[in-house]
Amino acid sequence: MSELATSLSDRREEFETHFAVAVAVEERIFAGDDISIGGIKLSARYLLTMKSGLLVHLYNIVESTMTRASNLVGGAFGSVTPRQWTEKALREWLRENAVARIDGNEDTRLNTVHRFSALLVEGAPLGPQMLKKPSGTWTDKSIVEFARRLGVRFRLNRVLAAAIAERPEFGDQSPLEFLAERRNALAHGRRSFEEGANDLTLSQIRGLADAVFIYLEATAGAFQLYVDESHYLVTQ
Repeated sequence: MSELATSLSDRREEFETHFAVAVAVEERIFAGDDISIGGIKLSARYLLTMKSGLLVHLYNIVESTMTRASNLVGGAFGSVTPRQWTEKALREWLRENAVARIDGNEDTRLNTVHRFSALLVEGAPLGPQMLKKPSGTWTDKSIVEFARRLGVRFRLNRVLAAAIAERPEFGDQSPLEFLAERRNALAHGRRSFEEGANDLTLSQIRGLADAVFIYLEATAGAFQLYVDESHYLVTQ
């Protein structure tokens, strides 16, 4: 199993444990059982908080997967000389290392361009490189945009298309768009943890998670193949 696939599998196992605990708590509450931990009685309000926690956990897996994918590609870039990079690889390196860092007065901008131009001319491998992600949170659309910029071959088959299709229960958004929106609402205080998933059943969260994992597995495979088959290198 590849590096990205192994990491995603480990993260999914953690999520499944988290989800199983939420299901167990819900079943006990609905059965009318008293559940207490350290003198604190668990109620439906606690279950609402757990549901929000599941959404945050799930988005964290999306973020982790894309960070690892970006680092994998950046490490591959840095293992060879810049002269071997494809045009797309070079553009993405420049996006992070030149464009995103150019500010200040004319001399400051000139010094920045000169410094990075020298790195390219020297011709030595640069070591692990950082890449600039698309702005905003990760969704299926921003992942596809990142893949397009790099030249990652991301094939949208029937199963994948169905997984990320817009759904009424998610406000006519794709599962990943809905997840990102809810995560942001929780992170920035627009929704409390009791409100973050109060309109979702655990069954709906299960469906959301399944769709997200289908998409992440395809994403991990596409980025891993990009590196394994050296699609960032100019074909001789």
